[in-house]
Amino acid sequence: MNSTYLEKLEQIKKDKDQLAAFNSNCSTVVKAGPGSGKTTVLTLKIMKLLNEKIKYPRGLACLTYNREAVKEFTNRLYELGYVKRSNVFLGTVHAFCIAEVISPFAHLYDYDIPMPLKIVSEKEKNKLFNDIVTQLNYDPEKIKILDMDKERTLSIDGISSVTVEPYDIALKVAKEYEKRLHAMGMVDFIDIVKYATLLIQKEEYVRKCLEAKFPWILIDEYQDLGKPLHEMVLSLFHKTNIKIFAVGDPDQSIYGFNGAIPDYLNELYSSPNIRAIELKTNYRSHQDIINASIIGLNQQNRNYVSGKTFDKDAEFYFITCEEELNDQYKEVVYSIIPSCQQKGIPLEEICVLVQGEKQIKSMSEILDEANIPYYISKFDFKRSDTVIWLEQCASWVTSKSNVSFSSLFDYWIHLLQKHNQVISPDRSILERKRLYSLLKESAKHFQSLYNWLEFLFQNLDLYSILHNSDVYPDEVDNLNTLLKVAKDGSFRDYDITRFSNLGKPINQVTLSTRHSSKGLEFEVVILLGMEKGTFPFYKNENDPEKLAEERRVFFVCISRAKRVCYLLRSKKYTRKTRNGYKTFYPGPSMFWEELYQSKHFQTTVNLHFR
Repeated sequence: MNSTYLEKLEQIKKDKDQLAAFNSNCSTVVKAGPGSGKTTVLTLKIMKLLNEKIKYPRGLACLTYNREAVKEFTNRLYELGYVKRSNVFLGTVHAFCIAEVISPFAHLYDYDIPMPLKIVSEKEKNKLFNDIVTQLNYDPEKIKILDMDKERTLSIDGISSVTVEPYDIALKVAKEYEKRLHAMGMVDFIDIVKYATLLIQKEEYVRKCLEAKFPWILIDEYQDLGKPLHEMVLSLFHKTNIKIFAVGDPDQSIYGFNGAIPDYLNELYSSPNIRAIELKTNYRSHQDIINASIIGLNQQNRNYVSGKTFDKDAEFYFITCEEELNDQYKEVVYSIIPSCQQKGIPLEEICVLVQGEKQIKSMSEILDEANIPYYISKFDFKRSDTVIWLEQCASWVTSKSNVSFSSLFDYWIHLLQKHNQVISPDRSILERKRLYSLLKESAKHFQSLYNWLEFLFQNLDLYSILHNSDVYPDEVDNLNTLLKVAKDGSFRDYDITRFSNLGKPINQVTLSTRHSSKGLEFEVVILLGMEKGTFPFYKNENDPEKLAEERRVFFVCISRAKRVCYLLRSKKYTRKTRNGYKTFYPGPSMFWEELYQSKHFQTTVNLHFR
């Protein structure tokens, strides 16, 4: 047995709920709160199933929301001693739907699924949407592309009892959009999940084939996945012998604009014949941080406890600035960050959370003025499969022990085959030698990420390979954006070591939007914009569902902290209106007030006001 696997196994034996999830032999839903070790449980579960329960050539599928999560648990599996084997799928929901359902089975049935799949680019999709809104004479301020996509995820039949009220305008646009998109012989990523779900729901042969191949299907971050995936899981659970192992946290469901709501995970959790387990111990945060996050949820029945010992008390700072967000930025840069450094807290343990991209840009300009290095957790480019592969190539060039060359070569061959190139055994050998030589030679550009990327793009002929792709229609634009960021943007000073550690800030403060903070953790979290009407947004205060989601966003933000939390607001704002400029005195956010007015919080927590 791998030593890391044995060490992690001993670790979870100390937590009865983690151990119960690990040992479960039936379909299981695990509610896993912040810092509760869900990735450890998930990866150990996969290893246990492959080592002890599932005999070759059968395997399993593990699905998650995004590629970053795929990369994380795949790396964790290799650390645990995972040896790549056929019939094991580790990837996103979309990749599973294409590779395991649509590609092998769609041609057998008449569901008007255009084959081969030709995925619409984002640019084409936006144009089609805008044309439809204009032609139907709708106000573009009242209908956004996210509204349309949300309705499309909801317009699928199934057995779930969860109901969501439709948004009629978005529904009408959605129907027209799908009609025109399919007439063009194209699909998008929402279509892919809907088509795969339809095939699984309707066709017994498809279900039987999946059952033969995958006796277990594991799903990470279930709360982030919408109705089509939920209906797919319910069909597999009720109509096959496949066992489901789903992990998620309804309190961290913050992507309602994509059609993801906590109700789907809660429904699965409450299903008969599914074992329900809740991980209640937080191994990240001080108990006072945990209590504060629960107050933010406004659900005092939560019973999360800290499993970590701290030699210092938790600290909460409520800071009121005079006016405008700019005062908050300066408070962070010239007071809070230096104070943290004086206390011995490294920059990489400090995170600043703001409302959106505009605020990140403004904050970064002031950090630049003060010469404080920072890392933005959300990039201008997408961390696509190809970008993640480039990160791994950089890691291999700088430290060959981190990534195996074979895994890099496997993706390269996969990429060539995806773009209709025939790879004979002789060519495979030549391609292996070529890739190895080019990566070795690329080390001469170690100091400049831009030069290194340019060298690989040219010598691997990446643009030409990807240019006419039906599967990755936006990838050339995406790589161009990455190149631009490396030349003139936030990565202009990067060497390839920093690129290979994307997602791991080194001696840098992290800047993130509230929504993008999920999955991160820091000693210190600094939360800006805590005024009434800003967070929660004033239009959401009287909408119970939207307010509940904003509470979950606040819960996510506070629970990123291990020990220290700063909340900042401004007394006064000046805003441009139709009649000129107007001064507002918004007062504190309801979240701010609920936190410091809580009797428990006031009597037990180390509070600071200024």
